[in-house]
Amino acid sequence: MKIGIYGGSFNPIHFGHIKIATYVLEKLNLDKVLIIPVGTPSHRENNLVSGDYRLKMCQLAFKNYKNIEISDIEIKNDSISYTIDTLKKIQKLYGKENEFFEIIGEDSADYFSEWKDYKKILEKSKVVVLKRKGYKSLLQDKNLIYLDSPLFNVSSTLVRENLKSGKDINEFLPKEVVEFIKENKLYL
Repeated sequence: MKIGIYGGSFNPIHFGHIKIATYVLEKLNLDKVLIIPVGTPSHRENNLVSGDYRLKMCQLAFKNYKNIEISDIEIKNDSISYTIDTLKKIQKLYGKENEFFEIIGEDSADYFSEWKDYKKILEKSKVVVLKRKGYKSLLQDKNLIYLDSPLFNVSSTLVRENLKSGKDINEFLPKEVVEFIKENKLYL
């Protein structure tokens, strides 16, 4: 089985994330993609809304998508989330005989060599790098796959800024996610 692993803050999840997951699923002919909201981020200050909220928003965003699953593997973990640790847990859950594809953006690829045990990540999985405006990764490895993916001009930061300033966010998020954010007064 070919399993994509798409981790991120998803703070909040938006159409760009959804398009990336579906694009990689189709382009690489994967059997499934696991969406994994980060628990405690390793690379920045934790200013995220609660993991339960982000998990629920991911579930709402992907509820009608076949072969895309939401995992709470990092949310339910109290310690700092490192990709290598999550990858090992997923391999234990699904079996090492499967093929694993870590999905990252060029912005992350820019400092991938600084990730904890990045060489082990490349040994245990393929790393799929998607284009991100303003970045050009120079990292090379036989297990790196650069996809000439479309650029998605939306970010969680933009969504949060629009929410704070009272602007409409319907063009960036699925309706159910917009309703959830408003019901729970998130990002205000």
